[in-house]
Amino acid sequence: MIVLASAAFSAVGCGPVWYLDPDFGERLAAEKNKPMLIYFKVWDSSLHRNMKLEVLENSAVKRELVDMVNVELEFAYFAEQRQKYGVQRPQVCVVCNSRGERVSTPISVNPVPSVEVFVEWLRKAKAEALGVSTQPAS
Repeated sequence: MIVLASAAFSAVGCGPVWYLDPDFGERLAAEKNKPMLIYFKVWDSSLHRNMKLEVLENSAVKRELVDMVNVELEFAYFAEQRQKYGVQRPQVCVVCNSRGERVSTPISVNPVPSVEVFVEWLRKAKAEALGVSTQPAS
């Protein structure tokens, strides 16, 4: 039996909070008018471990994630969310606006991207979720 809660955790004790319940994450994003990152993972894979250690625990990434609602989902157990956000394989991240609508192109974290690539993707996706242009003014 698997028990899922709206529990929040931070791997180091400070930094961005991660939720395990997608419905709670969507409600919180709407309530706080924040974009939401959903990370579809396979918890016991080396890719997930490397993504956590090499990317998500990086200080530059943490700075980007701290003002978002972050949800981490085990790929195998969330078929409804996979279908809703168009995720067909694990080790994928998507960003949604505060209304729960997916924005931008999901990023595959298989192989694990560099911190720079992930931060650039995350900034563009967050801007799109917030309705902010990332194009230089002409």
